[in-house]
Amino acid sequence: MDSVQADKNYLQKSTLYTLVGTALKVVAPVLTIVLARVFGKEIFGIYVSTQLLVMTLARVSIIGLDKGLLRHLPQNKVCGRSPHEGVIESLRLATLISFLISCIIWVGAYFGLQSVSTGLAMLSSVEISLYALSIVPYTILLLFAGASDGNRHPQYKIFINEFVVMTLAPIIALCLHFLGFVDQYALPVGFFASNMLGVFVYIFLINKQFPEIKWFTKNKLPSELLNFSIPIGFSEIVASFLLRIDMWMVLAILGPEAVGIYAVMVTVSNGLKTIRNSYDPILQPVVAGMTLDRLKTDLKPVFSYCVSMVTIIQLAIGFFIVLFPEQTMMIAGKSFITKENPVAVFGILIIGNLINGFLGMSASVVMGLGKSKFMLMMNVVSLVFAVTMNSICIPLFGIAGAALSCMSYQILQCTWMNLYLRKMGFWPYKMSLLVQVAWIVAIIVIYIALNTVVSPTLFEKGVAYGIVILLLLLTFWKQGLAKKNF
Repeated sequence: MDSVQADKNYLQKSTLYTLVGTALKVVAPVLTIVLARVFGKEIFGIYVSTQLLVMTLARVSIIGLDKGLLRHLPQNKVCGRSPHEGVIESLRLATLISFLISCIIWVGAYFGLQSVSTGLAMLSSVEISLYALSIVPYTILLLFAGASDGNRHPQYKIFINEFVVMTLAPIIALCLHFLGFVDQYALPVGFFASNMLGVFVYIFLINKQFPEIKWFTKNKLPSELLNFSIPIGFSEIVASFLLRIDMWMVLAILGPEAVGIYAVMVTVSNGLKTIRNSYDPILQPVVAGMTLDRLKTDLKPVFSYCVSMVTIIQLAIGFFIVLFPEQTMMIAGKSFITKENPVAVFGILIIGNLINGFLGMSASVVMGLGKSKFMLMMNVVSLVFAVTMNSICIPLFGIAGAALSCMSYQILQCTWMNLYLRKMGFWPYKMSLLVQVAWIVAIIVIYIALNTVVSPTLFEKGVAYGIVILLLLLTFWKQGLAKKNF
C-alpha cells in the first residue's frame, strides 16, 4: 500500500507540474509566432525546418540513452547500485556521437554539400554551421532530462527543456534582430545560446540530485543500460522523422512560404501534443514498477486518471483554436491568412491530437511493459505510411493534405497499440472515460459545423467558449480528478 500511495502522490504532484508547465509553455508558441511576423515567412520556414533537423540529429546522437535512464536509475535503487550509475557514462557517449555528427556537417558545409538537399540548398555554409552548433548542447539537454525523469523529477524537463529553452531561443533571436544582427544568423544563434544556458542550469541540478556524482570517470557504460536503450533509440529516431516528415515534405513540395504558414498552425496545435507527451515520462516508470498483480488492480485507475487529465487540458485549448482560428493566425500577421482555410487545417490537426491524447497514452503502458521492439516496428510502418499519405495528399490538398496525413498515422498508431494491449489481456480504460469520448465527439461536431453551415459572431463564440470552460471544470470536479483517491 505504501508503494501504491507513493505512486498516486507522485502522479498528482507531476500533474500539478504539468498544469503549471502547460500554462508557462503558452509563451513559447506565441513568441515563435512573433518570430514568423518579424522575420517573415521564408526565413521563419527555413528556421523551423532546420531546427527540427537539429533536434532529430540530437535524437540520433543519444541512441535512446535518455529513455534507458528512465528505467535504469530506478533499478539502481532496487539493485543496490550507485544511484547515479549510467548518467555520466551515457553523457560521455552521447556527447561524443553528437560532436562527430556536428563535425560531419561542418566539413560538408565548408564544401557546400548542403546544396545537394532541396530543403537545405537555400542555407549558406555559415548558416548551416551555426545550426549545427546546437546539436551537442541539445543532446545533453535530452540526456539530463531523461536522468531527472528517471529520478522522479519531471519538473526539471518541463520547466527547462520545454519552457525556458524554447522561450529564451526566440527572445534572444528577437533581441539580436533589433540590435541589427543579420536575420539569417540571429535565429540559429538564439537557439544555440538558449540550449547552452539550459545545460549550465542542468549541471547544477544534476549535482543537487546526485551529490556523490563524479563528472570525470572511466567507468564503462553498463551493458544492461545499453542493451535496453538501443532498441528504444532506433524507435525514437524513426519517431523523430515521423513527427517532422509532414513539415519537410511541405517544404520540398510546396516551398518555404507554405511551410512557414503550416509551421504556425503546427506550432499552435502541437500544444495539445505536448500535453500528452509530458505524461509519458510520468506514467511509464509507474507502470514499469508494477508487478503482475498490481497491473491487474492498479493499472486501470492510474491510467484512466492520466487520460482524463490530458484530455480535459487538451479540450480547453482545442476549443479555443477551433472557435478562433483566424484570430489565432492573426498573431503571426495578415500575410499568414491565405486561401487555405485555417478552420479546416487547425481542425484536422486538433482532432488528430485529441485522438492521440485519449488513445495514444497506451504507448506509456506498452513501453512500461518492456515491449520496445513492438514500438520500433510500429513506428517504422507508420513512417512508411506517413510518407505515402503525404506524397498523395499534399499535391492534392496543399497543407490541409499534410494535416490529413498527420491525423491518419496517429489514428493508425492508436488503433494498433490498443489492439496489442487487448491481445496481452490489458484494457486500461474505465467506463467514466466515456465522458471524455463525448467531449471529443462534441468538438468534432462543432468543427464540422463551423466549417460548413454556421457562422457565429465573435461575441457568440466568446460566450460559447466560456460555457465550454465551465462544463469542463464541472467534468473535472464530477470525475473526482481533484481528489487524492482517484
